[in-house]
Amino acid sequence: LGKSNSNNLPKSLNLDGRKLVIGDSHSVGIGKSTRGVEVDKKIAVGGWTLTNLMSALNNYPITKEVTIIFISIGTNGQFSSNDKIEELIGLLHKKFPNASLFVYKGSYGWSGSRTKNELVERMNKYYKRFSDNGVIVLKNGLGYFSDGGDAHNTNTPQAKAIINEIEDIINP
Repeated sequence: LGKSNSNNLPKSLNLDGRKLVIGDSHSVGIGKSTRGVEVDKKIAVGGWTLTNLMSALNNYPITKEVTIIFISIGTNGQFSSNDKIEELIGLLHKKFPNASLFVYKGSYGWSGSRTKNELVERMNKYYKRFSDNGVIVLKNGLGYFSDGGDAHNTNTPQAKAIINEIEDIINP
C-alpha cells in the first residue's frame, strides 16, 4: 500500500478538467470518499458488471471536459475472461476523447463460488488486459474480503490506499 508510481503517469496528464470515478459499487464508495473527483450516477451503479457499464456508456453523451477517469469494474462478474474490456476502452475513448484512463482492482472472496486462488489468477489476468490496452492500473487495489460489508467499507486500509493514490495523481 502506498503512493502511486508517478513514473507511470502519462506525460500529457491534464489535471484541469473534470475527473470521474465510474463503474460498480466500489466506484460509488471510493468516489464519494475521494476529494477532487465526481461520481456520475448514470455510469456508476452498485451491482454493475462491465456489460452494464458499456450499456450505460452507449447512451452517454460525448464529454470533452472530462480529462481523467478512474474505473472500478470486474468484481460483480468475477473478473470474467468473456468481458469485452477492449471494447469498453474503445467506448471510453469515444465518449471521453480527452481523458486519461485509470483502473483499480476490485474485491473478491465475499461473493460467488470460486476459490481464492482461482479469483486471484482471474483478477490478475483481467486487469492485465486493461494495462495491455493503455489503461494505467493503480498500484493499490481492494483484493480479498470475507464479507461484502468490509469490501464496501471505505475505511479499510485497502480503500484508503486507493483514495490516497487517486488524490496523489490528481493533486501532484
